[in-house]
Amino acid sequence: MTTTAKLRTGMRMTLEDFLALDETDGRWELDDGVLYIMGSGSPDHQFLIMEFCRYLDDYLDGFDHTPAQFYHSLTTVLSRQQQRVYEPDLVIIRNERRGIVGVSRVEGAPDIVAEILSTDRNRDLVRKRQMYAEAGVAEYWPIDPRNDMVTQLELRAGAYVERNVLGVGDILNTPLLPGLEIPLSEIFQHRRRPPREELS
Repeated sequence: MTTTAKLRTGMRMTLEDFLALDETDGRWELDDGVLYIMGSGSPDHQFLIMEFCRYLDDYLDGFDHTPAQFYHSLTTVLSRQQQRVYEPDLVIIRNERRGIVGVSRVEGAPDIVAEILSTDRNRDLVRKRQMYAEAGVAEYWPIDPRNDMVTQLELRAGAYVERNVLGVGDILNTPLLPGLEIPLSEIFQHRRRPPREELS
């Protein structure tokens, strides 16, 4: 078994060894059997995740029998065969598919995945878009903190098509969660929002 002190981005690793890793202070993903180690995210990154989670929590609390569950940064095994294990910023799983949620991780494609774009934007916008589509994730929401935008991608015939590009003045909703309304101005223009990453 490889110790965490020797781990580095780009090294090959089996799915079994990856899932046996101890908790670390970073974020670890396995992509076609190749380890990818990410930072923990900026204050703005973490603030945005928590705000989206707050709206989802309020929405789900409005039901006697909640229609879905959501998790932040939970290990998600997209494919054991292809050794793809991601840790999305946010996963939403409707109740009819709650069986994919195990004690320590998700085993299968969530209904919705959201990622706050980080410094490795190409990985979120290209690679993860492809992998989430291949896994069968019904909706993928890349959230752009530089430009205060949310793109809603919808899976059709095995590929994503753009349903909406939402900005500060828009309301985020989805047919997968009837009644959900997230006013993006309340998140992107929040008075307590930390400084964001500088445009380059």
